[in-house]
Amino acid sequence: MMGVSDLFGRLNERGFATLEVILMITVLGILSAVAIPRFTAITTSANTAKVQADLSTLDTAIALYQMDNGTPPTDLKNNLKDYVDNIEDLKPPSGNIYVNGEEKTASSYDLSDDKTRAVVLVNSTKYTSDSITKSKKTT
Repeated sequence: MMGVSDLFGRLNERGFATLEVILMITVLGILSAVAIPRFTAITTSANTAKVQADLSTLDTAIALYQMDNGTPPTDLKNNLKDYVDNIEDLKPPSGNIYVNGEEKTASSYDLSDDKTRAVVLVNSTKYTSDSITKSKKTT
């Protein structure tokens, strides 16, 4: 049989005080205010590095195509499929990249107007690897 002390034995146990909870939430808020922007900047830098690597690979493939065929490619995906593995699946990462020091979202890869370089499309504007920067422009 259960005694009264068994039923009420937990009355002396304490939980967190309101002040402790408020302090814990404040500390977590400060940590997240510092961590989230840094995480976002690191993700943008990683996306930028991927775009730079992709453009470099595509520029090499374009040069090889020109050497083999004597003319620049007319279509990125159809002409360079022998030079780049899985070119059908090649696309910029989701999220932002740094273009001329500003965060922008890339949509796809294409050929430059003269067909001699690969470009990344950002809001219908073509940018070569020269425009892709590793960090945000400081003011």
